[in-house]
Amino acid sequence: MLQFQWVPEFETGIDVVDSQHKRIFEYLLEVDRAIRLQDPDVVKQIARSLIDYSISHNAFEETLMERASYPILAAHSKVHEAFRNRALAYDQRLENGEDCFKVAKEVRSDIGLWLTNHIQRDDKDYVPYVRKSIEGGFVSRMKKRFFA
Repeated sequence: MLQFQWVPEFETGIDVVDSQHKRIFEYLLEVDRAIRLQDPDVVKQIARSLIDYSISHNAFEETLMERASYPILAAHSKVHEAFRNRALAYDQRLENGEDCFKVAKEVRSDIGLWLTNHIQRDDKDYVPYVRKSIEGGFVSRMKKRFFA
């Protein structure tokens, strides 16, 4: 089984995004543990949590990109949409009673591979836009005003 773990090369430098990416890696480990325990209810629950969290994370990223006027948001959104459709298909397979251990292994591999590739290829591209947007935002201005 492929091992997925957070490494410094995955850091975007945007704390909230990095913490969400790290949480997805934690879910990948939780899926491994659940599979080893051989408890179908736990496996289904963790696999579904991984799917839901990953989809929500992508929506959050898109909000950041939109606020930052990221010029290729539409293309990035299409990548997220394809991922969402694949992830929801796994969820449907679990709902339909397919072997949850088999589906969970596929979910883990698919999301793990997708995430590692997506962070390094696609996400790194939006970082300068989002960082500039965050740095010029309200919170940043208030920090400078009160703590500078």
